[in-house]
Amino acid sequence: MDFAKILSRMVIACALIVVIGGGVLLEGQVERYFKRDPRFALERAPEYGDPPPSLQVDGLHYSSKEMVLKVFEEDLGRSVFLLPLDQRRTELMTKPWIKQASVSRLWPNKVSVQITERHPVAFVKRGGGAETTVIDSDGALMEAPPSATFSLPVVAGVGPEVEYEARRFRMHRVERLLKDLGDHLKEVGEIDASDSENLRLVQPFRGRAVTLILGNRNFKLRYENFLAMADQLMERLPNAITFDLRLEEQVTAAEERKPEPAPVVEEKKARSKRG
Repeated sequence: MDFAKILSRMVIACALIVVIGGGVLLEGQVERYFKRDPRFALERAPEYGDPPPSLQVDGLHYSSKEMVLKVFEEDLGRSVFLLPLDQRRTELMTKPWIKQASVSRLWPNKVSVQITERHPVAFVKRGGGAETTVIDSDGALMEAPPSATFSLPVVAGVGPEVEYEARRFRMHRVERLLKDLGDHLKEVGEIDASDSENLRLVQPFRGRAVTLILGNRNFKLRYENFLAMADQLMERLPNAITFDLRLEEQVTAAEERKPEPAPVVEEKKARSKRG
């Protein structure tokens, strides 16, 4: 082989090694620059308890800002170059009210956090005390903030004792019910979703609490069928408390309330005392 060609190739190879080595060295210097230069540091709050001025959080209504800031606690004082964006986003989405989150760097030393919160559609019925747990249409449970006021129906059968996938399926069915009933919702006291194939409504009606079995579809039609026949049903079945509305051509009384027994024993005792 021609010696000149061999020498030329060796020169080119050496040049490439120098260029690549120089590039690696330059890259390392640039990375160290971004990591160490204080101009890229995520600034801490000037006073304890104040929000960091370089951390911008938008979209919060019910979530605690302090909870969000805590996620970034170990990033304060460090370069934003070191901030693990995907990890922080994943951590944020484990918080109860947060449905979606995005985290981005704003050079040279700021971080922007965009939050999309969950939308509660109902209170969760719990034994004892007032309902403070709310639920969204995906079955996620959240504690209502003390300062928040919600006007929502109460749903049974979707509490924390129910596995998430089952709770999610039940709430999808409940969401259809809520949309279908529309303005009639204000008349409803409680929705029982324990059996997602047979949703039940409990509401006061003509001085009694009645249970309406609506099945799993055509909720508005079935509910309005009951309203149209209610006066006739109440007159004919004064003790009925449960009505099956799944047959859309008719309403069936599934149960009857037993009349309260007359206080015979008490009356006899009273007479014996007088005698």
